[in-house]
Amino acid sequence: MPHMTVTLAHEADFAGWRTATRSLAGRHTPPADITWQIAGGTESATLPAPDPEAARFTVPRAVMELAAIMVQSALPDRFTLAYTLVYDHVMGMPTGEEAADRMARARDDVITHTRHLRDAFREALSGHDGTTPYQGRMETPDLVPESNARFLTLQRSFAPWQLDMPDRTLRWTGHEMLREALGQAPRPLDPTSLPPPALPMVPDLDITRITSLRAVALAAKTCLICPMAAHATQTVFGEGRETARMMFVGEQPGDIEDRAGRPFVGPAGQLFDRALHEAGIGRDDTYVTNTVKHFKFRRTPTRRIHEKAGPAEIAACAPWLAAERRIIRPAVVVMLGVTAASALLGRAVTISRERSRLIALEDGSDGLVTVHPSYLLRLPDEAARAREYDRFVNDLRLAASRLAPAVT
Repeated sequence: MPHMTVTLAHEADFAGWRTATRSLAGRHTPPADITWQIAGGTESATLPAPDPEAARFTVPRAVMELAAIMVQSALPDRFTLAYTLVYDHVMGMPTGEEAADRMARARDDVITHTRHLRDAFREALSGHDGTTPYQGRMETPDLVPESNARFLTLQRSFAPWQLDMPDRTLRWTGHEMLREALGQAPRPLDPTSLPPPALPMVPDLDITRITSLRAVALAAKTCLICPMAAHATQTVFGEGRETARMMFVGEQPGDIEDRAGRPFVGPAGQLFDRALHEAGIGRDDTYVTNTVKHFKFRRTPTRRIHEKAGPAEIAACAPWLAAERRIIRPAVVVMLGVTAASALLGRAVTISRERSRLIALEDGSDGLVTVHPSYLLRLPDEAARAREYDRFVNDLRLAASRLAPAVT
């Protein structure tokens, strides 16, 4: 097989490396037969064309996580080492002892630098007035700042920031990421091309400092705090106006919501929309979310069966729900079902005792407990369904009655 040269878009082009690796490792191309280089000036990235005859393969998450750390390390042959990890796995071979030792040392350095960057950033933000763009400096030989660019951007709620290093500057303008190498003009940097950081983003984020709902939603998509996140298809965050005066909180997304990535779009959501319409409430004027942001289920041969969220899952998701309430500041919060009511009221709740009455919440908003729309779908008797549906609509009307006329 002829020698292969792969030209990546920039020094931390993990996405380009991954695309090339998928093709080359599938062809069983040895690491020694590949040269990895970085595009310079006006030169473009050059990746191998997809090969339909290349073998398909899967790589354990731990292998790809270590490969991502190698790509952001200071090692001059980091792309070769990252490729070697994958190639050895595909070929069923152990990685050489010398290479493994170098990877272990590089991993420790990257993790240490990641922790240092985040700690320094948080400390600097605590004394920053927020009226001007944050500008800091970091002495590092590796690509840790690039891999943590999303962390810094979310922690700043998309406000501009700049990080200067001896050989380059990384800057978020509020609209795009720019990277300016020493002696070169600033160039746009696609955040999706960067390797994921060596440490989880969410446990290190100070969610209480994030003031943008969009930033909170994007941060939640990387959440791996509880085991549900590893099994669900995706995080299902809330949806609606950031200025909504009415918030609806359910238990958790279902199977359809988990696949769609949107709350209340399955059968219960369709019933909910119908009830909103009959109550004179426009869904576009509301914010709809769940206590838990991932679908908890047990798998059968044909289906994924919903399982009730437990205290651990509710506690893990509590910061996300708290951030939604803090940013949106709704006048009325409607709790759909016992899970939402118990989580928001901080005590055991019996729907029959709490339903259809207004409750003063600690943030000054009005709360109202009612049933979850899925409860109506489970009722076996048609007459009971009609009766309970009418009562549900009346609950929504009661909640809406607490809204003062919108200021125009």
